[in-house]
Amino acid sequence: MNNDQIEKIAKIFCSTHNISIDTMEYGLKWATTETYAPFLLFIECLDTKCFQDRNNPIDGFFIDMIHRSSNSFGSMITLIANGHLQDAEISARTLSESTLKIQSLLTGNVVDNISNYLAYYYSDSMHKNGHWKSVADTMADSDFYNSLIKNKNEVEDGAKSICKAFIESIGGIWPAKPEKYTIYDIYKKLDREVEYQTVYRAMCGQSHQNPEDLINSLLYSLTDDVDLEKRAKSEKHSFSIFICLWSMRYFLETMLLLGKYFKFNSVIDKSTESLSIIEMMHHKIQNQLAKCEFPDGWTKSTIDGI
Repeated sequence: MNNDQIEKIAKIFCSTHNISIDTMEYGLKWATTETYAPFLLFIECLDTKCFQDRNNPIDGFFIDMIHRSSNSFGSMITLIANGHLQDAEISARTLSESTLKIQSLLTGNVVDNISNYLAYYYSDSMHKNGHWKSVADTMADSDFYNSLIKNKNEVEDGAKSICKAFIESIGGIWPAKPEKYTIYDIYKKLDREVEYQTVYRAMCGQSHQNPEDLINSLLYSLTDDVDLEKRAKSEKHSFSIFICLWSMRYFLETMLLLGKYFKFNSVIDKSTESLSIIEMMHHKIQNQLAKCEFPDGWTKSTIDGI
């Protein structure tokens, strides 16, 4: 895209997500607009006769899910623009989980996948409610919690019946014993188990208060190397950008799959183009990360907790 197109899309993005365009450095603005452009084309295609003639009852699931993913993307970019890079990593994990879930639902028989996705949700919730009740039964105010559990079970049973009727009305089969649908199962289904063990585990670090940053802080506090702390923090912040770019790749891969599913050629073409650009940025950051350098053009300043 040329500069005028980047500025135009950036203004739409900032207006949608309530942030000032002045907070965005050029590198971030470029990555943001390349990632956001296929989504805007997707929304545009929903107003075409091509989509309206589909009349597919499953389509709404994917439209709602990609909207949610787009909102997570917006949150991540807002945090980067304001220097909260480690918190942006947490949003990157959310964005990755939501987009990979869409990819898994689009892989294979879509109706069967949606059916299992919904059925597993209710099966897993019932299992967790059972654990909740076993804890509640040991408490002095067990009646209060048991009333909440009873109400939750009743509401979910009603919702499950509606979902089951919906699936059966479109020719699907509601599974009596749904397959597990954890994030590990999603990575495995997509043949990305190595990424689960590497990328996803890294994404979990900030949200789980991983001690790695604390350990690094301890180590450089024990030396007389005044540059070590600076290099360590540059590496930490660069790694955050690196992780966020992974989630942008997942988002664009998902937009590409949705383009193919809906037969939106403009989405397919732009997703393919943008994916190659984000991959190029990713490789560049990887090289800077190896040198403990923080890339220019991503944020005006960083919020450094430790």
